[in-house]
This record gives sequence, structure tokens and C-alpha cells, in this order.
Amino acid sequence: MTEDVRHGPVGVRDTAAEDAEFLIDMLLEEVNWGLPEPISRRQLLRDRVLSQYVAGWQREGDLGVVAVDTGGPNGLQIPVGAAWLRRFTAQSPGQAFIATTVPELSLGVIPAHRGRGIEMGLVHTLIGRARDAGITRIAAFVAAGHPSREFYDAAGFTQVRDEDGGHVLVLDLLGDALA
Repeated sequence: MTEDVRHGPVGVRDTAAEDAEFLIDMLLEEVNWGLPEPISRRQLLRDRVLSQYVAGWQREGDLGVVAVDTGGPNGLQIPVGAAWLRRFTAQSPGQAFIATTVPELSLGVIPAHRGRGIEMGLVHTLIGRARDAGITRIAAFVAAGHPSREFYDAAGFTQVRDEDGGHVLVLDLLGDALA
């Protein structure tokens, strides 16, 4: 069976608590991208580190945006991607933990919609929201050899350290990146 994929106009809206399930789906896309043996939703939710990127969404300080196909039937807006920020503590750090004041970026787009600029559009929009919220830096983790590394480099992130089979990247929002 083949899926009929629409490539209609895409809009961006802020996340809400109701987006938690979709964020889990997008985290799975992010984590499984390029893996020879993808992890399951159940494995993700049982993983202490990975699950905390979506557990209890939307708590105070969480910030995110969802890309939606605005041309769905009967005006339905169909989510196709999401980008979100969450802060962690030193006691329960994320994969790219820098400091409690530096949120970590998660980003996922449905495979059929990749390569259309949706990823960069989400990040641009989220960076604007982050600046408005007074956030000065954003961290991200990229596994070694992961195809998204070029994307993060193009978005202005710089590597600050190697960590557990990957790289911790930071985007300085006080600089000119994506201004």
C-alpha cells in the first residue's frame, strides 16, 4: 500500500499540551533517522534519558512549534513536523546538557515531508520564540555520523564537545546566527 502524500502549504503554530503524542512521534523520527534497527515507541518511553524530552509536555518553560499542512480536507491542519526546547537539570541531564539555563532542541519531520525546508522553517520560528522568551543559547545533540549534522552547521550551531557517541552543539542567540 502506498501513502498519498500531499505537499500543500505549510504553516507553523505554537505547541500545546495536546501535541504530546505527536512530539513523541517526532522524537522517534529524530532518534531513528539513519539507525539500522530503529527503537520502538515503547523503548523510547522506557528510556530514562530519551523519555524526558517529552514526558509531561507542556510544562513551564517548554517552548515549541509544530509545522502543519494547512491544506487538509475540510480545513484540517495536519501536523508534519515539530521543533521544541526543554530545559534539564544537572541531576537529570539531557544528552546535550550545558546548564539549567540552556534548553535543548529536539526536531523531527515526517519522512515524506523532509527536504522541503520545513526543518529550517521550524528552527527559524523557534529561535524567534526563544529570543522573545529571553533565551540566549540553545543546545543540541547529534550522533556521530548522523545526517542532520550538516543541517545544524548550516543553522549556525557550533560543536562544544564530544559526548557518548555524538556531539554537543550550541547556538548562541546573541550572535548573528539566523538573525
